[in-house]
Amino acid sequence: MSSSEVPIKRSLGIAFITQYAELAIGFVGVMILARIITSEEIGIYSVAAFLMALLHVFRDFGVAKYVIQAPQLTRENMRSALGVAILLAWAMALLLLALRQPVIDFYDEPRLYGIMTVMAASFAVTPVGSLFNAIYRRNMQLRKVAAVRIGSAVVGTVVSVTLALRGHGAMSLAWSNFAGIVAFGLIAVALRQGAIPLLPKFRDMREILSFGSIASLGTLANVGSSNSPDVIIAKSISLEAAGYFSRGNGLVQIFKTLVMGAVLPLVLPYFAALRRDSSDIVQPYRMAITYLTGFAWPFFGVMAVLALPAMRTLYGPNWDVSAPLVQILCAAGAISMLTIFAGDVMIANGHVKEVTKMQLMTQPVRVLAVLAGSVLDLHAVAWGIVLTELVVLAGTSRLLQRTAGIGLGAVLGATARSALVTGCAVAGPLALMLVEGSSGMPLVDAAAGALLALVGWLLGVILGRHPIREHLLQARLWLSARLPSRS
Repeated sequence: MSSSEVPIKRSLGIAFITQYAELAIGFVGVMILARIITSEEIGIYSVAAFLMALLHVFRDFGVAKYVIQAPQLTRENMRSALGVAILLAWAMALLLLALRQPVIDFYDEPRLYGIMTVMAASFAVTPVGSLFNAIYRRNMQLRKVAAVRIGSAVVGTVVSVTLALRGHGAMSLAWSNFAGIVAFGLIAVALRQGAIPLLPKFRDMREILSFGSIASLGTLANVGSSNSPDVIIAKSISLEAAGYFSRGNGLVQIFKTLVMGAVLPLVLPYFAALRRDSSDIVQPYRMAITYLTGFAWPFFGVMAVLALPAMRTLYGPNWDVSAPLVQILCAAGAISMLTIFAGDVMIANGHVKEVTKMQLMTQPVRVLAVLAGSVLDLHAVAWGIVLTELVVLAGTSRLLQRTAGIGLGAVLGATARSALVTGCAVAGPLALMLVEGSSGMPLVDAAAGALLALVGWLLGVILGRHPIREHLLQARLWLSARLPSRS
């Protein structure tokens, strides 16, 4: 094991603990809210959340990425970054307030007024917390990141459940977001060290704005297209249909929440450091894809098989309509794993313009696919997203080949053993569902299928000699050395 692997593994360990703790807290809230808040109310909140996600791109304006990838970060840089963040956040808050009535008129839904008002307030309090968190990420101070994220999750979940139980419906989700952001900022400031300034600077912001203007265009296209289904479905089909789609897509996104939420914040700092050290990135990138698909593909395969019992276990039988959507969207999720690191890797290597151009060309395809699918039904929308991921894969692969010398063949070659592992993981749950069908006890079906999947995954990793195998063996040796001997 190289000396460089130790901090990476330790960082990943902290990041995963943080992510799992945050996920566990969030799941408790989601499972409770799914039984209190109706699909229509979730659809209403999804519309407002889409607008907030779009404006969040301009609020952040690439400030966090600038802070992380900057070769040198001085006190003056940090003050200017905070100044940019404050100006943009307040501007977006005012814009969101101005958009309330037009959005209400468009959807003929007056309940959006209060939700959007609270969301505007959320914008106004985000800058300090987001900047401090970016600095902690740059410095790999992941214990501080963990404290900020977990504390924020606890506050947000408590607020959402409390208000939902009191009958506040979709507004409970808006207030939960606001409370979580306030807690995020307060905890981040409490962990601040003297080197991080609290006072903003509203001069010398040209470098940050130049970087952010390019990065934000691509991010805007990505965020807009990724969140477009909820808005389009709400208008073209119904708010209830948007709720069903949102819930199904949320189940598929569990992997990104469970794993990628821990890994992605480390990708840009890691590859930026490789660039500063003039190290080769091809082999690290291929290995990253191998590890990722070794976990992701089995997850999506098993989730597709166990979609119905998983949906009923987590959210109840009222959401059965979402189960077939989960199965289709799992295919899109599996394809997306082949490109999920590409953008940050190319930005880390100085190709932010190329990444932005590609996003501006490929992401509108998602919107068009969703629009076309919404003419038919929710299943057609889901298949349109699968098609979109194939288009993104083709376009990103060409750009990655040109900028980093990593072709599609090299990426697919890195997934061969992961495909074998996926087959082994899916075999048990698939046989269970085909032979037994639904037992009427979704928790039993989901638990039995998950156990069979875990056994199959372990066999696939060991027999297929997947690189994950070495880490499992190291973990076994580590545990053996620490467990008391029976002799």
